[in-house]
Amino acid sequence: MIRDQILIGAGFIVLFAGFMLGYSIAWWQRGRVTERVVADVSGPETAIVLGDIEARVRRSQA
Repeated sequence: MIRDQILIGAGFIVLFAGFMLGYSIAWWQRGRVTERVVADVSGPETAIVLGDIEARVRRSQA
């Protein structure tokens, strides 16, 4: 009985760790996609609003 509870607890921990890993990867990919889109469509200086976060981006004109 105790062994079953330990296995269930370990399963939840593994499930939570997998969810957090997937969420972190998705968040990282979101940032990379945003940077790529800004580089493709923006002028030399651009203000981007994502939700309530505003980011000002300046690209070199080389």
